[in-house]
Amino acid sequence: MSYMDDSIYHAIQQTRIPGVVEDVISTAWNQWSNWVRIVNIRPDLTHYRPFKGGRVTLKACAIQKDTGELLREIHLFLQIYPDRRDAVARLEKEASRHHVPPPLYIPELQAVLWTTPNIPRLRKLKNLLKHENFRHLLLPDAEDDPDRFCQQPPKLLRLVPRKRAILTWDDPRHHAHYFVKLFNKTDVIQAAHNFQQIMQVSRQEKFDFLVPEIIQCNLSCRTILMSRLPGKNFTEEMIKTVPSSFERVGRVIGQLHKSRARPQKTQNMEREFASIRHHMGEIKRALPQVATRLDAMIMILADTLDNLARLPRRPIHGNLFGDQILYGPDSIGIVDWDAFCHGDPIFDIGRLIAHFIFLAGTENLEPVQVKRCIKAFLQAYQDETDEPVNQEWLNWHVAAQLLMRGKISALRKLPSGWTRQLGFVVQEAETLVRGQSRYLDPPSLVANK
Repeated sequence: MSYMDDSIYHAIQQTRIPGVVEDVISTAWNQWSNWVRIVNIRPDLTHYRPFKGGRVTLKACAIQKDTGELLREIHLFLQIYPDRRDAVARLEKEASRHHVPPPLYIPELQAVLWTTPNIPRLRKLKNLLKHENFRHLLLPDAEDDPDRFCQQPPKLLRLVPRKRAILTWDDPRHHAHYFVKLFNKTDVIQAAHNFQQIMQVSRQEKFDFLVPEIIQCNLSCRTILMSRLPGKNFTEEMIKTVPSSFERVGRVIGQLHKSRARPQKTQNMEREFASIRHHMGEIKRALPQVATRLDAMIMILADTLDNLARLPRRPIHGNLFGDQILYGPDSIGIVDWDAFCHGDPIFDIGRLIAHFIFLAGTENLEPVQVKRCIKAFLQAYQDETDEPVNQEWLNWHVAAQLLMRGKISALRKLPSGWTRQLGFVVQEAETLVRGQSRYLDPPSLVANK
């Protein structure tokens, strides 16, 4: 059994064929509405779990049937199930919530379709998308000028079903730009504390990097309104392989790790590794031909984890990769502090380097240039912290996080060439644990086995 035997995989691929996805979704939609049609349906984000489930967010245009007038752009969420009975059961469960429009069953895809904001676990999104509610919930001190705020309602930028939603908002009073982050009930309190803590510490210690400023936090609405930072995703800069860019980032990461920040949460490496092991099971289900090699690497990483001495904990970002760093000629910003914690600082470093090596494989970057950038990054980091980077832990984290990057960026999203990307990830992780990488000069971890 492989991904080719998985009905969920084939359903996701169907959503990427414009004529097919438009036909099946429009047919279901017509059962609900006699005066609105949806057209130009296109997938946005994909989350694939082999033989378990699939989530696809889509964008579409709602038009009036009779005139063809564009009414608005809408966002859709498609949950694909491994069994028809699961989809029907979910539909029946949602019936009691009286959504308008109600969730729709899509038999051709074995899926249930929601329109935003009527999506599971993010019910508060409905309030935020109405400008009058948005103003009341997040701008209680704003002047009473509803018409002015009506001209600038918040816009949905990104939706991660069941997890979070990100909106943008332009303040008509000050012409300032903001992000609005909506969390599910489980995550909001911890995230709010993390954002407030890093904002306070950045003011006290005057970092050379920017963090979002919290404008308003509404726990009852599970929402944080924050400033929007300048710059482009560092991912775009990474593929240019300019060592000086990596030097700048190395310095600011060092500042974070030596700061006096006191996050509430403490990282648990055993739990982190258990998560990696779990996610490797999904890769093995999709590509059983790599199972033996993955098992061998997991065994090496597990034995090394037992034998390496633990490093002192530091304040770490906890979810660092290129997209979380906003890079510009005059400033560097770091965003998305949801996972801010006390932990192994090399976790942050290894995660960023793993992302860079993943880009090296997918973008065909020159290994010599990649190695030069990583060296510049590590040297600047060490100069800032005045501490050497433990090379064995660095190799461990880069290898482990490279495997996770394959799961997150290749298997989960199913981009073009995803099987080739996973092949690169497995091969490069093997060279890392054996101390033979083209991108690093790491010690072998096999000797610890």
